[in-house]
Amino acid sequence: MAVRRIILATAGSLGDLHPFLALGKALHVLGATVEIATSVEYRAKIEAEGLTFRDAGVSLADFEAALGLDLAGITEKIAASDVWFYEHVVLPNMAAGARRMVDLARGSDDRPQADVIVGSSFAMGAALAAESLGVPFVSVALSPMLFMSPHEPPPVTPWLKTPNGPAALALNRVTLGVGRLMTNRFTRRLNAARAELGLPLTRDNAIYDAPWRADLILGLFSPQLGGPLPDHPKTTRITGYAAYDSEAGGPATLPPELTAFLDAGEPPIVFTLGSAAVNIPGSFYAQGLAAARALGRRAVLLVGPDGDMSLADGPDAIAVPYAPYSLLFPRAAANVHQGGVGTTQQALRAGRPQLVIPHLGDQFDNGARVGARRVGAVLRRERFRAQAAANVLDRVLGDAALLQRAEEVGKLSAAEDGARLGAGLVKGLCKPK
Repeated sequence: MAVRRIILATAGSLGDLHPFLALGKALHVLGATVEIATSVEYRAKIEAEGLTFRDAGVSLADFEAALGLDLAGITEKIAASDVWFYEHVVLPNMAAGARRMVDLARGSDDRPQADVIVGSSFAMGAALAAESLGVPFVSVALSPMLFMSPHEPPPVTPWLKTPNGPAALALNRVTLGVGRLMTNRFTRRLNAARAELGLPLTRDNAIYDAPWRADLILGLFSPQLGGPLPDHPKTTRITGYAAYDSEAGGPATLPPELTAFLDAGEPPIVFTLGSAAVNIPGSFYAQGLAAARALGRRAVLLVGPDGDMSLADGPDAIAVPYAPYSLLFPRAAANVHQGGVGTTQQALRAGRPQLVIPHLGDQFDNGARVGARRVGAVLRRERFRAQAAANVLDRVLGDAALLQRAEEVGKLSAAEDGARLGAGLVKGLCKPK
């Protein structure tokens, strides 16, 4: 049987990379040759998993130079405006990304043309490359919010809520329609990229329509977070979370000093900002530690590679740059985090209560879903102060029904294997040879 060549294209933070690593490993088990096209910063991690790295052509250093901002500055801009992210990061690189993907996927003397191209919502050039080469395309949605459905609308305005009748559903549709009108101008950028590849022009909205023109749409998120919904495209399959949890590739392990801390006392409250919001922590860790101490609880602070390790200034706290969530979160009394979709799903799988402090992007939506499913609470970033956080955590930790619900949802989430199911669907698109 001929070996299948499958290219996975992704861009963004570790929350965008990790599900693609999980999917790539599952495809490799099925006998496919897997190549992941992304930023050069992730090369070592990809190769450590036995997968092939392909340079997507734009690195973090390139973005910083082009925008005249450091990583913290870029993160603050994204936190302030999703539109800024599309206007200054995603769309300007779409045409170059598409050309690069065509070069990577096209056949040559030493390798066949790719059988399937798989792309994340932000790797928009991948879809254009697949169309240009006549290759099946798989669009990956890592978050339920990306579908922009009026049935489970993103909380962009106070009145957008899960509808309880026809009138509420109609209001949601009108509001999302306004968002479509405001972003229709992006179609010009999309068509400019299409023209460079000799593709016909389109009237698709680059955010609302273009990601879903695919042979298969994989929802690599837990159904405990959302969906399927009546208005999902017919090619949508929600397979569950594609879990991956390693710092540098290979088996996940806890730092020895963290293991010793966990073993030495009662379950702590864990504070983390993932891999994006951690660039703009503000006073999150100091306020979180003070909140834990107000409750007489121990604390684990995951401060990131450039974080302030001195914040843990007593025997009741420890600060480490990184720890695998899959090993740490189940040992927590509660997990306090930014609401990134990967972090949220690891917290769901842990079966422990959550407190979500959204900073940017889909984190507001993920936090709202955590609250709606009664497995945790949400506190606005500007209100995250020691006493307010302590009050919410005290309420959450004292809610027996919430604790039971978190445990039940954790068991359901932990049973998911979105990577394995997704890999089977992707390989099924390969044409006979």
